[in-house]
Amino acid sequence: MPERITLTEASRRAPRIMARGDSRLLKEGAPPTLEDLAGALQFALGDGRIWLSDERMVMMQAAVLGALRRDVINAVGIDRARSLFYRTGWSQGQRYADLVRKRFRQDDMTAALAAGPRLHTMEGFVKVTTKRFEFDIKRGHYHGEFHWHDSTEAVEHLSAFGVSDCPTCWMQVGAPAGFTTSLLGQPVIFREVECMGQGAERCVVIGRNAAAWGNHVPELEQFAPATIKPRSQPWSPAAEPLQRREGPAPHAIIGKTAAIERARRLVERVAGYAEPVLFLGEPGTGKEFFARRLHELSNVANGPFVTVNCDAFAGDQADMLLFGDGGVVERASGGTLFLNDVLSLPKPLQSQLAAMLGEGSKTSGTTRIVSATSGRLRDFVESGAFRADLYFRLSLLPIVIPPLRDRRDDLPMLIEHFLHRHSTTHGKPLRGISIDARDLLLRYDFPGNVRELSNMIERGVIYSEPGGNLEISHIFTGIEQMPEFVEGLHASGRIVRRSLAGGPRAPLGNRTFDEMEEETYRAALLAADGNVSAAARALGLSRAKLDYRLAKLGIPRGG
Repeated sequence: MPERITLTEASRRAPRIMARGDSRLLKEGAPPTLEDLAGALQFALGDGRIWLSDERMVMMQAAVLGALRRDVINAVGIDRARSLFYRTGWSQGQRYADLVRKRFRQDDMTAALAAGPRLHTMEGFVKVTTKRFEFDIKRGHYHGEFHWHDSTEAVEHLSAFGVSDCPTCWMQVGAPAGFTTSLLGQPVIFREVECMGQGAERCVVIGRNAAAWGNHVPELEQFAPATIKPRSQPWSPAAEPLQRREGPAPHAIIGKTAAIERARRLVERVAGYAEPVLFLGEPGTGKEFFARRLHELSNVANGPFVTVNCDAFAGDQADMLLFGDGGVVERASGGTLFLNDVLSLPKPLQSQLAAMLGEGSKTSGTTRIVSATSGRLRDFVESGAFRADLYFRLSLLPIVIPPLRDRRDDLPMLIEHFLHRHSTTHGKPLRGISIDARDLLLRYDFPGNVRELSNMIERGVIYSEPGGNLEISHIFTGIEQMPEFVEGLHASGRIVRRSLAGGPRAPLGNRTFDEMEEETYRAALLAADGNVSAAARALGLSRAKLDYRLAKLGIPRGG
């Protein structure tokens, strides 16, 4: 029977869970387990991406890493190479700490720290055995001992240079240092006291709070090269920007992929000119958003920004609506006129607009013309539906806005942006997006592009409970074209297919319910190595119920 305690006692104990701990007291199976962490790794086959939660990963042969180490050492010397690889490992450890914080929202610091060796093992560099670690944040104390087996760095160093006179696992030592420092908020330094690269049977690694290593801690100097703060003051490593940050502009462009960076640079480059700009892109890619950003950066930023949909110009009075007294051209004077869906502009108005642009009215201090289309403008010109002279004037400065499927690495940033934006707009504080919902968004194709993503997040915010998470049922309504499957990594090391809800499944396709049910049970048995009890637990069923279903469907107990 579980221990019952009062609310006062629970409150008294809670801070201690975070402030101090010992790995010997950690309960077996405390999350995140190796299986939990493996579940965060997804292989989006055919898409060219591997995701660890919302971070993109890559696969690289150990021999290639070894060749890189060798070339760097030969190029810059062993001391400089050690520093470079240590910093790389430190950065990797910090990102793993972010993963543990964001995806698993740990209340137990001991369990959070225990995830580090599991992640280190899962990434394939080394097999980690935790001997023991303990910490006390209030006293600034940390001590840990770990054994590393079959270190990739050590093996590759031995292959390239033979037995070393110093430890060789530089990147691997930096990783736990960055991970532990990030979680504890104070510097923790790891050092190898035995190394396979020096001929030892396995590597032995000790981690201590920086002060415990004495006055000479060269590792700290790599992150605070100017001055080292006194030990009594809070310490933080020199910040390295993870991404370029825009100013507080309301239409700052979010993303880091090459396609969106190119569009951003072009907007910034042409903003100071008065010539027409044409935005090209699929519906929902954000052409009007880019046009507004262009206006904010332009010389007419203090003037009006007037947007019109060109298919609204129909009928006998269309020319007056566009060019007459009080028309949109007059209202946009001294600012920007944005012609959305310019292919819908009637032929008579095309002639008048071409004449206006040809008269030199695009000079500074007058109206700047910005247009957008999702169609192939040249095809319309060749068919005679659009005037060639107007096409060449409007397309003087073309900028292509990429579809969201071509900038998938921007998805994590966009998800966080829209979650903050819509929860603020609707006054609904939320914890975030559930693991399964985030994973599904990362592999959804978004035929409606950024507009569809924004709508889905806003829908989730509205449907969700205050203080809760956005779940799949809040975001996906059944009208979307769902992705069939993604490949996930099982704790055993096998790659298995995962369902929309995150468990092992086969693709849905157009199969019957019985076929999907059979595939579900077979996949669960495969993931559990044929253990019916373990498969039942993974499926949320009793052993007896799963036995009954297996017998009914004629599925052998071995899967």
